[in-house]
Amino acid sequence: MKKLSGSRIANLIVVLAVSIVPLLYAGLLTLAYQNPTNRLYDIKAAVVNEDAAYTATLADGQTETFNLGADLTEALTHPSGDENVGFTWEQMDAATAQADMNTQKVRAILYIPADFSQIASRVGSEDPSDAVTQELKLVTDDGINYLAGTMAATVASELSNRLEQQGAERVLSTLLLSVSTIRDGLVEASDGATALAAGAATLESGTTDAADGAAQLADGATTLTVGMRELASGAVTLSDGLTTLASSTSTAATGSQQLADGVARLATGTSSAASGADALATGATSLADGASTLASGAATVDSGAQRVSTGAASAASGASTLASGASGVSTGASDLSSGVTGYVNGVEQAYTTLTNQIDPGAQQVSEGLDAMSTSIGSSTDSYSGGQQTLYGAANDLASGAAAEVVGIGSATDSAAAGQQTLYGAVNDYTSGVATAQAGAGQVAAALTGAYQQCVTDHGETDATCQAIAQAAGGLGTTEDTAQTGTVLGGLNALAASSASVVGAVGQVATGADRLSSGATQLQSSVGAAASGAEQLSSGATALSRGLGSTGDVYDAATGSGATLTGVLATLSSEGAALTSGAATVSSGAAQLATGSSDLSAGLNTLSDGATSLSAGTSQLATGADSVNSGAQRLSAGAGTLAGGLGTLASGSATAATSSQSLADGLGRLADGASTASTGADTLAADLGTASSGSSTLAEGATTLSDGLTRLQEGSTTLADGADTLASGLEDGVERIPNYTASQRRTMTDVAADAADVDAVREHAVANNGAGFTPMFMSLALWVGAIALFLVLPALDKRDHGERWYASAIRPAVTAALLAVAQAVVMMVAVNAAGEIHAANLVGLCAMAIAASLTFVAVNQACVATLAFRGRFVSIILLSLQITSMGASFPIETTPRFFQWVHPYLPMSYTQLAFRRLIAGGGVDGIYLKTLAVLAIWALIAWAFILLGARLRRGPRPLPADNALAPTAA
Repeated sequence: MKKLSGSRIANLIVVLAVSIVPLLYAGLLTLAYQNPTNRLYDIKAAVVNEDAAYTATLADGQTETFNLGADLTEALTHPSGDENVGFTWEQMDAATAQADMNTQKVRAILYIPADFSQIASRVGSEDPSDAVTQELKLVTDDGINYLAGTMAATVASELSNRLEQQGAERVLSTLLLSVSTIRDGLVEASDGATALAAGAATLESGTTDAADGAAQLADGATTLTVGMRELASGAVTLSDGLTTLASSTSTAATGSQQLADGVARLATGTSSAASGADALATGATSLADGASTLASGAATVDSGAQRVSTGAASAASGASTLASGASGVSTGASDLSSGVTGYVNGVEQAYTTLTNQIDPGAQQVSEGLDAMSTSIGSSTDSYSGGQQTLYGAANDLASGAAAEVVGIGSATDSAAAGQQTLYGAVNDYTSGVATAQAGAGQVAAALTGAYQQCVTDHGETDATCQAIAQAAGGLGTTEDTAQTGTVLGGLNALAASSASVVGAVGQVATGADRLSSGATQLQSSVGAAASGAEQLSSGATALSRGLGSTGDVYDAATGSGATLTGVLATLSSEGAALTSGAATVSSGAAQLATGSSDLSAGLNTLSDGATSLSAGTSQLATGADSVNSGAQRLSAGAGTLAGGLGTLASGSATAATSSQSLADGLGRLADGASTASTGADTLAADLGTASSGSSTLAEGATTLSDGLTRLQEGSTTLADGADTLASGLEDGVERIPNYTASQRRTMTDVAADAADVDAVREHAVANNGAGFTPMFMSLALWVGAIALFLVLPALDKRDHGERWYASAIRPAVTAALLAVAQAVVMMVAVNAAGEIHAANLVGLCAMAIAASLTFVAVNQACVATLAFRGRFVSIILLSLQITSMGASFPIETTPRFFQWVHPYLPMSYTQLAFRRLIAGGGVDGIYLKTLAVLAIWALIAWAFILLGARLRRGPRPLPADNALAPTAA
């Protein structure tokens, strides 16, 4: 245990101060909130009476003046005796009342409307339909005090009850006045009624037989009641059974309709699939024809290429011979004088070889190339259009293959969606099978349940139960196969085969894709062949022009006949003159030798190209044969598929017809069962009514028997008494107001609720948190200031010689920065998390900063002057402000002491400033008042801070705060 240091008196004061801290909090708060609701009379409120007196004509013809607004105002402002009227009311005009509420002189304003008396008077008039419940407004301002609005709601409820009581009393008084005027007529009616009672008491004659018959009627009615009850019980049982039957057959009808729809879709899809298969077969046949034509054209091209190759080889052989002869000519020319004869022979041999071997070979090459070019054709040819060419066959083959791919479609196609392809038809077929299978399963399950319920209710021999059993047997079960002969068995078999059909279509699609790709490659190959043929034809034409013909004779003067044949012919005819032109012949022979060598090389190249073309066309013919074979197999398979799908379409159509018949029959059965159930319900209800009526009949018959016995005694004097009664009542009716049903309802409603007092909150805040947060924010900023000087020294003295006030300024600056941070963080976070929805968040933060800086200065002053004892003073100030700021209940509801200190404490103003910034309205001029009060408190606090700093520099400093740094003392 720590021992206290210092004098005993000081220690006693410390112990006493610490001991009464809880007492201060609990005691002050208890006193402040001891009984605020019972001090409502201390709260001032204003009455604004805008009503005017009104004179009304009542139902009895009399007039009366209503001045309910003045009456209510008088009752509120001058209550009688101990009457509780809530607030202390004062009558004011509207402008004065609003100004006083904005300055907190009044907390609420009651507005009485201008036509209050006029509308209320209509209740007692001859036409009360215009009377309505009126609304009085009791206005408070959340921007001034939140709980004042809650208290006003309680006062409004009490005022409403008071107004309702006064309105009811006024209306009842009016009605009693009207009723009093008809008293005389009712007296006469009473006399007549007395005479009527006397005559009825003596009525007896002629009713004995009726009494006996009534007794017999009672006995028969009792017997009838028993029978009716038994019959009603049986009708209820029948109704339950028929209801169950109707429900089951309705379910079965729905499922069978789904079955019919699914089978119909199956038939449609199967028919589409059959059509697609027929189209596939036709396309495959066309494909086979095109492939055959392609093979024929390829064979023709191959034949032409072989002829070109043979002619080129022959021409090459002749060219070699020509080259050899030309070489001899050149040799002979060099020795012309001794070998003219040999030269002439060589020329003749060359001419003979050219005309007999080379020219025919070149002609064959040209003819072969022309035939090959003709058989290839152009890229726009179409075999089916009459162009029997290689290009035409390849184009028709590619077109047919592409059409087959389009006709097959993709795996996601649906004929119902517009994709009329083989895939679309097959997909619709498989979907229809699945739908029909599911629908049939549902129908079978529903029929099974209906049969079990029918057997439970009526037994197995019932005709309806047997019909349901027969229908269920025809449908079968989900485990049936095609051999069982049921609908579900057939659908199960179709569903099992659907996968095979889809797989076959997939294989067909794969083959068609490959065929289309091959046809495209074939088109490209034909194009390349056509290009090569054109080049060969150009070369052959140039060769033919260079060789010339057998009739060519070279004329050096004109240049005509300048061909190889023409030159040789001229040389041969002019052999005798060659001696003189030996030099020229030698030169020409050299040129001839060179040209012959070039010709031989060109012809060899032509022969090789023709050989390659022949090999390519052979491969093309082989591929076309393979395509023809595959297309024939595709056509055969498609024909088989079309036949199978046709059979399936026929069977599906038959199944659709049968399923529709089943659905129609079950629908009619459901309708009949429903009708029977309705009839049974009606029968049961009618029998119940009849049973009740028979019981009533029995009781009435017994009563009739007794009454008829008494009726015998007084029929003689009944007529006289009735006449007197009628006369008196006629007089009284004339004096009673004749209100309609609507008028009576209006009078009742208005009399019960003559006026409502509606509690209106001006500048209403978002929620309860927003109503109380101005008080919480003020308290939080004060507690935050206390916390700052639990961790910071109030005076920070240094050892070096500095001015005495520096020890106060240094911690004040640090605390001020932290105070600003506390204020901004608190306001922003509370506004967001608490959904306060402040009307002016920036102004709220600025006011919080001003309050926080002031509270920090006050707490620094307490600690700076009194050291740790200053925290006790801060707690006392906090307790006083909690109880006297008037932020929860209005300050008028607290004891007088708290009302006296209220104007002098800063939180009394900060909570009002915060409230106006949150609500958007409140006390007028509160911002300037709050800033002025905070400035006064801050100046006083700084005076004490500087005083403490000055005193602590002296030789006798105040006692140190052991909880803080040594420099705090």
